Amino acid sequence: MASLPPPGCNCTGSMGPCPLRGNCLVKSVVYKAEVINSNLNRETYTGLTANTFKRWFYKHRDSFRKEDSEHSTTLSSYIWDLKRNNENFEIYWTVKDRGALFNPVSKKCYLCLKEKFHIIFQPESASLNSRSELFSTGRHRLRDLLVNT
Repeated sequence: MASLPPPGCNCTGSMGPCPLRGNCLVKSVVYKAEVINSNLNRETYTGLTANTFKRWFYKHRDSFRKEDSEHSTTLSSYIWDLKRNNENFEIYWTVKDRGALFNPVSKKCYLCLKEKFHIIFQPESASLNSRSELFSTGRHRLRDLLVNT
């Protein structure tokens, strides 16, 4: 008899193991991707998703497979560089933080602020991140403002 996926996960194993070890359905997270290549070089990427991590993970995975999505993130650009150099690599995913989405009263998106905090104050977890990300307007703020017009 097959075992049921643990709470917070609906992975069946058909697409590989759960990327977050049984917690892939968590929402509104800041996450870290750690890429270790065959030479044991380590690069890291910090990102966020308001959706479930699993849904965002699938977008990343697609950008690693579809060459027309190569430049969708700095992480995908790095993965494509490794592929072109025929380097083997492993990616390890972890949740770093959680945060509330844009609040129109406070005019803050704590999820976006937490991502920026981790990029600035933990640069060892964001070696692949573009510093221009720090100056961008929170995408959740714009989404919520447009919904209310």
